[in-house]
Amino acid sequence: MSLFASLLPGDGWEPVSGGESATEVFRRGDVFAKCCGVAGVDELIAERDRVEWLAGTSVPGARVLDWIEWSEGAGGADGSGGARGADGSRGAALLTSAVPGVAAVELPWSEKLVAGFADALRAVHSLPVESCPFLRPLPDVIAQAEDVVRRGAVNPDFLREDVQAVPPAELLARIQAEAPEIAAKAAGDLVVCHGDACLPNFLFDPSTLELTGVIDVGRLGVADRYTDLSLVPAQLHDEWSVDASAFFAAYGLPEPDAQRLAFYLLLDPLTWG
Repeated sequence: MSLFASLLPGDGWEPVSGGESATEVFRRGDVFAKCCGVAGVDELIAERDRVEWLAGTSVPGARVLDWIEWSEGAGGADGSGGARGADGSRGAALLTSAVPGVAAVELPWSEKLVAGFADALRAVHSLPVESCPFLRPLPDVIAQAEDVVRRGAVNPDFLREDVQAVPPAELLARIQAEAPEIAAKAAGDLVVCHGDACLPNFLFDPSTLELTGVIDVGRLGVADRYTDLSLVPAQLHDEWSVDASAFFAAYGLPEPDAQRLAFYLLLDPLTWG
């Protein structure tokens, strides 16, 4: 049995998937448990706080059901912290409600689904900026990319094919050189962004194609809307072999800024690692 599973309350937890930074996900009925070691606790806290915030908005999503930390101390998970694994490891678990529906990526392409994805992303972007306590300023995101590049942790599979052979340091230099111009453009166009606006993170009713929930919001925060929009064209092409013109028309931006799309599409994969 996984160490993480043994520390969760009760029995019957089934593994769903593994993840980065030793993160593991389990499910029991309508409850998900995302668990991590000590290195991932800060990120999991950030996700917990964002899930709680989003649950108080008009955008559907998961609800936080419990938060468990284990560290040196007691020897079992009681929901209030203080649990410790047999090897003395520390970590945490975020328990959330399951979100109904099917991920967009698992549904067949249709004009209605693409329009629904556009509506869902616009709904996130329409949340009041002044009420969102989470910020993702461009300098912070670039600093994150600098750290990933410095550690040699860039995953080339996340990059566009045309730049996979380019050294990450050179890609980062392009980002740094263009950042002032992008920041000036974005200054008046900051919205609440999902932060990882990918098709697997938007769930729909398979019959009505109505949005049922938004998940994986660990990067949610106020940022340039193109942080999210830049990820859409490649996804639509890769998953359904369609261009993004219908999406952008439904979103209400028939002529998107090509420079900002390209900038954030290059920046995003440098921040994972």
